[in-house]
Amino acid sequence: MRTKTACTSSVFIIFLLISIFLIHAPVEAQSQPDPRVSFLRSLAVPGWGHYYNDSDNWTRGQFHLGTDLVLIGSYFGLLARAGNLEDQFTTFAQHKAGVSINDRSRAFQLAIGQYDNLNEFNDFQLRSRNWNQILPDNQQNRWQWDSSVDRERYRELRESSDYARNQLPAISALLVINRVVSAISAYRQARDLPTGPELVFSPILPYGQSGNKGVVANFSFKF
Repeated sequence: MRTKTACTSSVFIIFLLISIFLIHAPVEAQSQPDPRVSFLRSLAVPGWGHYYNDSDNWTRGQFHLGTDLVLIGSYFGLLARAGNLEDQFTTFAQHKAGVSINDRSRAFQLAIGQYDNLNEFNDFQLRSRNWNQILPDNQQNRWQWDSSVDRERYRELRESSDYARNQLPAISALLVINRVVSAISAYRQARDLPTGPELVFSPILPYGQSGNKGVVANFSFKF
């Protein structure tokens, strides 16, 4: 369980490094936002690219930033809850079943939640002919629940912990998706912003017998 959590947590480390790099990366001053810079900024911090494009009107960016903060809060909230529940059912098993499950396999943790003691577990495996799943009868593997109510309570705590941890990959995926959507939106916004009028001088070529020459000023607008 700890390994799975470490893998999902690495997503945050990657984005944190990107954010630090982009925040300190020098950006040349320019009158119009660079779509590429907008994209990278929102990829690092959702909404940052929208703010870079137009600090007076970045409602879409605020939405992405708010979503990111909620997801990050949910991730660490679930992570803390899962760890707390794991500590609870580990201590509960030690006190109520007389067995330590620290560093024990998931199969063993599931087994003590389904059977009252080791003998009951091994008897079932013998009847089912699951020879390879029979556990050695030693002190390390012996457990005995005080009551079936305690066993059910242990199982509820363990399942709640598993449920919390199983949500972490989904939240990590939503964090990535929110960043990508925000980055694309900021890029398109910067690309489509009007650049203002452009003054272009075009020469008048000789025309007919008069041979008139000169220049004409043309204004073009990009929207």
